[in-house]
Amino acid sequence: MNKKFSRKHLVFMSLGNIIGSGLFLGSSTVLSVAGPAAILSYLFGGFIMALEVMFITEMCVIHPAPGAFRVHASEIFGPWIGFVNGWMFWFSGVLGMASEVAAAAVFTSFWFPNVPLWIFCLVYAVVMTGINLKDVRGLSEIEMILASVKVIALVFFILFGFSVLLGFVPGFSVVNRPFASWESFLPKGVNGVFASMIMVMFSFTGTGIIGLAIAETEDPARNAPAAIFIINAVVILLYSISALFLVLLIPWDTLSPTVSPFVTVLNRLKIPFSDSILNFIVLSAALSGLNSSMYSSSRMLNSLSRGRQAPAIFLKNNKNGVPVYALVVSSVALLFTAVLSYWLPQKVFVLLATASGFLAMFNWLTISVTHYFYRRKTLRENPEKLRYKAPGYPFTCFLEAVLILAVLATSPFYEGQVSALVCGVILFAALILCYLLLKKLKILT
Repeated sequence: MNKKFSRKHLVFMSLGNIIGSGLFLGSSTVLSVAGPAAILSYLFGGFIMALEVMFITEMCVIHPAPGAFRVHASEIFGPWIGFVNGWMFWFSGVLGMASEVAAAAVFTSFWFPNVPLWIFCLVYAVVMTGINLKDVRGLSEIEMILASVKVIALVFFILFGFSVLLGFVPGFSVVNRPFASWESFLPKGVNGVFASMIMVMFSFTGTGIIGLAIAETEDPARNAPAAIFIINAVVILLYSISALFLVLLIPWDTLSPTVSPFVTVLNRLKIPFSDSILNFIVLSAALSGLNSSMYSSSRMLNSLSRGRQAPAIFLKNNKNGVPVYALVVSSVALLFTAVLSYWLPQKVFVLLATASGFLAMFNWLTISVTHYFYRRKTLRENPEKLRYKAPGYPFTCFLEAVLILAVLATSPFYEGQVSALVCGVILFAALILCYLLLKKLKILT
């Protein structure tokens, strides 16, 4: 496979997949559930994300294989876990795509409130599929534009927040004093922080693209470690500081899960078209997340096919080197979103985001365990390949696993999350049974 991503492209593709509707829309749910303590939720989630990203990067620098952690897990535990991980990632990716297209539809309905959400879902699914049929370099250039829009928007929002604190914005003042007491900072107690964690983790789950993109990156050992330092720092700072100013500038207990809190802030300014301008920005963020999620989902399906764990048709590339059938099948799954948007227009985003977050957490848990054994295997067999080391080994492997299990255990604290957890466990078990059945029938080698 030709490696066409530079360090810059790797950074923007990753930022494009991580920063999306999970922050711009999902933060409404996080703030309403956790209150001002949402700042802690995002810092805690960012720490978990940073460890997982470093684990992926270390393994991908050692072996930059298409399919990334799916291949690495297979090397340690056998092909069955690669089969389960790959398909879990694909299902999570498709649900992530679905939540992004649902968010894009919600944002667009701001201008066209009388148009059903499912129509926007279909339109965006078709348009973004067409964009993903371009070559990797062209795709990354488009993603750079989309990702830049939302990063710049968050930077300006943070600067605006500082301006309000310093009294530079006439007629605009802080509405909350969250640090006045423990009661004001934790109005819903520690349970509120726990209840928000699944949605918080969904906003970080786009990191799976990093391992897949490293396989298509020039000189991974040189470019990947520098890129992931930038990615971790930018994401954690933007998320936590944005959450801080959202808490300060708007009444957190009046937020709606179908309205971006960033749009709500600008509505207070009463500047002509300011809400439309920001709505366009958050729409571009959702489309950016959809764009890069399509890339990662189709590449994982292609990787499964390379490992003879998916139909061979997904190996076929178009003239641009894009696995066209893997892309089309992943995109067709978005039709489910259109149907769900028709039946549950007010709940579709939260449902899809929660389900995607749970599936991603299962894969993150596998990555933590795999990293522990992969480092040992590399030191024993090819120590010269260990050109990048995730810090704190082996303590951080155990810490990450414990933290992820703790997040999964928070599901009873928010309505509807237990069913998503149960569905995730059922899918995990079903994929294991499917692998064993296909193996017995000699469909898998």
